[in-house]
Amino acid sequence: MADSVVVIGMIGGPFGISGWMHVRSFTEPAANLLAYSPWQLWRRGGWAEVAVQARPHRGGFVARVDGIADRDAAAALRGADIGISAAALPPPAPDEYYWRDLAGQRVVNTEGTPLGRVARLFPTPAHDVLVVEDDDAERLLPFVREVVLAVRDGSIVVDWQPHWP
Repeated sequence: MADSVVVIGMIGGPFGISGWMHVRSFTEPAANLLAYSPWQLWRRGGWAEVAVQARPHRGGFVARVDGIADRDAAAALRGADIGISAAALPPPAPDEYYWRDLAGQRVVNTEGTPLGRVARLFPTPAHDVLVVEDDDAERLLPFVREVVLAVRDGSIVVDWQPHWP
């Protein structure tokens, strides 16, 4: 996965008339968006590395991509994903995980009963949630220490029973 691209944000609408645009950060904390370089943009069906100036602006962020000089050109990029090389990410701290590394992992309970695979994760105000799918069911498991007991060797061990939703 070292050569893969990780999406860290998205281009929003134009900001002013000189090619600047709003950008939305998907990083935690949001300001980490500004620390990563170089940015890549998803354009014409592929990733393209771009030189960029970016800065905070009124609780959000704005950026200007080299070669984008006016409002219309900035508007044409609306919705483009912002990515970085996965190799640019720092290693996670102990007991912390990148969501992309959890997706696809097998989920088993403490008795070894398979519950499915992680299809995706999503945040809630209380905690993150694992969406675990198998042939028969979709389960939403809270990603908290009381439920997720271990992440190891491509498997996630949980305190959860197959008959629970």
